[in-house]
Amino acid sequence: MERLGADKATQSRKRAAKADHSDGFVRDVSAVKVGDCLLGYKAVQHRARGGRWNHFRGRMREIEKLIRHRHGDIVPEADDALIYVEVIASLALVEFGQEFVEVVLGWAARWLPWAGNADVEEIIYERTKVRYSSLSADALGHALHVSYAERCALDIRTIGAFDVPKAKRAKLQKQKRRQRDRSRKEQQRRAAGACPRADYLANSFSQARPWEAFGISRRTWERRGKPVPEAAISDCGSMPLAA
Repeated sequence: MERLGADKATQSRKRAAKADHSDGFVRDVSAVKVGDCLLGYKAVQHRARGGRWNHFRGRMREIEKLIRHRHGDIVPEADDALIYVEVIASLALVEFGQEFVEVVLGWAARWLPWAGNADVEEIIYERTKVRYSSLSADALGHALHVSYAERCALDIRTIGAFDVPKAKRAKLQKQKRRQRDRSRKEQQRRAAGACPRADYLANSFSQARPWEAFGISRRTWERRGKPVPEAAISDCGSMPLAA
């Protein structure tokens, strides 16, 4: 009886967990505290995290994004249209092994419905004759003729570019990151009340040079307590006071 009760409790917990994940959300219970005082508990709902990111699916989604950008929902019939099938076949062979045939046939039926099974199966057969390793990002970029501008516009991460090598892309990305950080920090300084450097320099002593009105050096002017020339005082006196 105790074992039966434990099995029922386990099944109940599994059903509850399945119900919590059925809508894509996870429900947790968190404690509400003020200092060390426990006030109660509240239910918190957040989106469930998926499994580990799959490199093949990520690349396939980006290839499909590239197709939609270039051609729309279907790849038009052309001499070089089957290059997409060749790339998918190469990636699927590494990911699924000998079971990649159905994956490639299904993908080709979706994106190249005009292509006959004989043409697709010929590509599949060519891929099985050699031992394939995973394609690099640059090799994939050259095969699909992806430019750096197209890569940036579509926010593609797993496919390289034929016109900009990997080392140069990393350098450009570093420059963009540095520029973003500089802009963000500048906005934070402006929000904190700091004035632009150009305004600061325009109103600095180095630009006004008040010691020249006394005919002395800056060090002597500083030792005398930084006196203000009479012309500057009269200008300030003629200015209307701010309300």
